[in-house]
Amino acid sequence: MFKIGKLFHLTHVVGDLDAADRWYDEIFAVNRFYRGYEKLAVREASLVLIGDVVMEPVMLGRVAGAEHSPIGKFQSRFGHRFHSIAWYVDSIAETCAAFGARHQRLYNVVGKVVTPPTKTEAVWTHPRETQALLEFAAQGSYTLDPRLQAGWTTAMWRDEHPLGIVRASHITVTVGDLAAAATLYGETMGGRLIHRAEVAGRKRSVYFAIGEDTVIEAAEPLSTTSAEAQDFARNGAGVYSITFQSRDLGRAAEFLKAKGQRLHDDGGDSFVIDRADAFGMTIGFSGRAIPGDPR
Repeated sequence: MFKIGKLFHLTHVVGDLDAADRWYDEIFAVNRFYRGYEKLAVREASLVLIGDVVMEPVMLGRVAGAEHSPIGKFQSRFGHRFHSIAWYVDSIAETCAAFGARHQRLYNVVGKVVTPPTKTEAVWTHPRETQALLEFAAQGSYTLDPRLQAGWTTAMWRDEHPLGIVRASHITVTVGDLAAAATLYGETMGGRLIHRAEVAGRKRSVYFAIGEDTVIEAAEPLSTTSAEAQDFARNGAGVYSITFQSRDLGRAAEFLKAKGQRLHDDGGDSFVIDRADAFGMTIGFSGRAIPGDPR
C-alpha cells in the first residue's frame, strides 16, 4: 500500500499568469518559490505558498500546438478553474499498483497511460474514474518546497496577515456518487472518515483526513440551484473549492473588500470570494473547524 504524505499543491488553470501572480501577492502575500516553463507539459506555472498550502496557477504555453496538450484540452473544455489536487507519495510504483488493482488508469505529464514499471516522478488519475483529477508525486521530488525545510512556519499568515489563516480547512470535490468517493478516499487512498454532514436542500458530504495534512470534503449536490450543483451541471465532478480557516472572519472580510474582492455568504460562519475576482476559483474562509479534524 502506498503512503500519502503532505499535500503537494492545488492546481488551477489561468489565462494570464502574470495577473494571477500579482493577485496572489496582493491578497495573500505569498512565498513564491518557483516560476518556470515545463516543455513536456507545455505550460508555465508558479508555485506559491499560503500558510500550509501550495497553490499552482498554470498558464498554457504560448507555442504552436499547445491546445492539444492535457492543459490545453482542459482549458478548452472548462476555462479557468481548479484543475487538480496533488499529493506527495512514498512510492509511485505502489500508487500505480493500488489504482491498477481497481482498474483505474494513471497517466504521465503528457497524457499517456502509465504501465508499471515506470520511472516517472508523477502520475495523474482520469477524472471520470476518480470524480476529480488527482496527482501523485514522488516524495522529495521537489526539494525547493519551503515546508520541507527546517524552521518553516505558518506564523506570518496566522498572526500577522489580516486574513488570519490558521490552515487550509478543507478542499471540496463535487461528486455524483458519494459511495464511490468514500471508497476512493477511504480504501484506495487510506484516508480516515472524520465527519458526515448534510445541508438541507444543498449538499450531502463526507469528510476524509488524507495523508499528513489534508481534509477532503466529497460533496454530493442535493438541488439544482446551489453553487455546487450549478458547477456540477456545467463541469461535472471535480475540484470545486478550497476553504481556509481564519482566526478573525470580520477582519478578513474587511481586508478583502478593501482589495476590491466581492464576497458572498456561504452559510453559517463562512464566506467565499466571487469566482470572477479569484480567476475562476471558489475560495472560502470559515471560522469553524471540521468536527473530528485530527490536525
